[in-house]
Amino acid sequence: MTVTLAATLLLSTAGPVVTTADVDAAIDPKKMSQSEIRAHNAKLERTHPNYIRCVRSAEIGSLVARNLSCRTVAQWNDADRAGNEEVRRVADAMASKAVNSN
Repeated sequence: MTVTLAATLLLSTAGPVVTTADVDAAIDPKKMSQSEIRAHNAKLERTHPNYIRCVRSAEIGSLVARNLSCRTVAQWNDADRAGNEEVRRVADAMASKAVNSN
């Protein structure tokens, strides 16, 4: 009984339990190799927020060089949302400044 009580107290004071959601939040695709990304994606659906998508884009000023940008689906969605909000803010600011002075 004393051992069980001590084990219960020890576990309850050990701190918060780390869940898989906490571990998945620490995913950094920029530090992962392509084989690690493929292994990570093998166990996820393409729509899962932690699925990693990589996009190749042309490097500005070069005809040959390409940039590879890898992010999770959630990170891509956040970037899209931020870009859309910025464009909307700029368009609203420009529309309010447009005045016909003729």
